[in-house]
Amino acid sequence: MSDPTQTTVIQLFRKWRGGDEASGQEMAQRFSDWYYAISTIRIPGQGGRPPMEAACQSFAQGIVTVTRPRALVDWAHDLLERELASEGFGLDANTNTGSDNPNGMTRDRSPTQLIQNVRESVDPEFIRVLALAYDAETDLQTVNTAADNIGGTPYAMLQARYALKRALRGTQDVPFAVVPDAADMDRAPISLYEANRLNSGSDMANLEKWLLSDIDLCKDVAEFSAFVHALRGGALSEWAEPLAEAATVAAPKADPEPEPQAPSEEAPPEPAQPEAPPEPSEIIEDDLVETEPDEVAPSATPAPLPAPRASALKTLLLTGATIVGAVILLIMIAIYALRAG
Repeated sequence: MSDPTQTTVIQLFRKWRGGDEASGQEMAQRFSDWYYAISTIRIPGQGGRPPMEAACQSFAQGIVTVTRPRALVDWAHDLLERELASEGFGLDANTNTGSDNPNGMTRDRSPTQLIQNVRESVDPEFIRVLALAYDAETDLQTVNTAADNIGGTPYAMLQARYALKRALRGTQDVPFAVVPDAADMDRAPISLYEANRLNSGSDMANLEKWLLSDIDLCKDVAEFSAFVHALRGGALSEWAEPLAEAATVAAPKADPEPEPQAPSEEAPPEPAQPEAPPEPSEIIEDDLVETEPDEVAPSATPAPLPAPRASALKTLLLTGATIVGAVILLIMIAIYALRAG
């Protein structure tokens, strides 16, 4: 949540326009930190530094031309977006940034290895949610199902994120500055942003502009960026498994003994055709219910039905008539042959 006592960039801008040089310096630092957070999430490793520096230079040169305070943030974001897009990492580029890049925050160690080092010390449900959320091949519904029991999406993702940060700081000597004891629901959108789970480039731009509302948000995103790219690259891919369906379904009941029934003269009804089983993707955990065991499947080639008794006499008469006709035909042929001779 934004600190209500923190001066906003709009307020700093107005003070700077009024001649307050210190406010101008603080404003410039805020935008610089903001540019760094965005560029380091968009581009892995050190690749984000050149576009960030170019945007900072354009900001310094063009800020004097901005006269409307409400236009400031959009204008500043457009400067950085132009530089990032020129490098192939624009809002709608969907460029894969999964990678393993050591940096100062990891103390030149592999972020992927650091994540794997702490995996067993983090709640397995959190590990599963992170693994699924950062897996580009996993749909959001699968992530939602895994997150249902631990707060739902995106709050569960945020809790898992901070649990991972706490483990990295506590056991791997990673000097994170922003690791709250309890996750703030208001910050949940950053977990969707980092996992590339936002719906569009427009949503992404709006979230990036929102980061500027609280400098701690920028710090939080920037210091975790190397681990974001490691997660996008599959640091937890071995644990990207949906909840097992078997674990969510109760054991089937045993078939009850059939009760004796009085014989009926009516013919038994034909069994209904069993419905085809649903595809695995159609089964949702909330819809699973306790079921009886399946019936024995019908034979692929059913046995032929016996002919009714009434048809036996008809068959015999037809056979006799055929034989008599054949005999008469043979006699006529013989008579014709004798006359011809």
